[in-house]
Amino acid sequence: MDAKHLSKRMQAVADLVPKSNNVADIGSDHAYLPAYLLEQGLIKHAIAGEVVDGPFKNAQSEIISQNLSHVMEARLGNGLAVIEPSDHVDTITIAGMGGELITDILERGKAKLTNHPVLVLQANVDENTLRKWLANHQYEITGEDIVYDAGHFYEMFRAEYVNHPVSYTREELDFGPLLLQNKTATFRDKWNEKLAKNRFILDKLVNSKSHPATKISKTKTMITEIEGVLDDNR
Repeated sequence: MDAKHLSKRMQAVADLVPKSNNVADIGSDHAYLPAYLLEQGLIKHAIAGEVVDGPFKNAQSEIISQNLSHVMEARLGNGLAVIEPSDHVDTITIAGMGGELITDILERGKAKLTNHPVLVLQANVDENTLRKWLANHQYEITGEDIVYDAGHFYEMFRAEYVNHPVSYTREELDFGPLLLQNKTATFRDKWNEKLAKNRFILDKLVNSKSHPATKISKTKTMITEIEGVLDDNR
């Protein structure tokens, strides 16, 4: 992967980014995503934020090699701390982390969200945790995708501030409000795989000596929920 040829996962993230004046890519690593968005003319300026020195230097090198120093800068800092009010950031991208970590970054950086930038997020796990935070802060999911890349399923979504309460059902939090509407082949592949794993786990739990009732109940609930979502008659 490079700035001109994104991975399938990162291309799906890029496709959710709206035309923007100023984008902050948090956890940017090599800054491939903002470099691609600049090269495609989708954004005008970018900040590549990194908390670790190695990836920060990678971003700096990429900016120089792509001759983007006039429209992008790398900044070393924790989460949204790299953003200043004078940047007038209108879109924030965060990809390749766990949902709980992304949620923590947003929660700790709430002061940097007062101008309500568009959020384009890709969580490797715990997507439901992130969706819940967005709803609780009046962010509505307006774009959502799922891809299979390098042996893993990835979900990504765009969220926009709507200045009114946002409410999602448990099913929408777990499976994605827009993904549920489409139920693409990739969506079905992911949840059929999850269903098989949960059935396997349930079998092991039921036949274990400890017979953990709480875990068995939780697994049964998850199985029922997945079966319901995959039911074509619903």
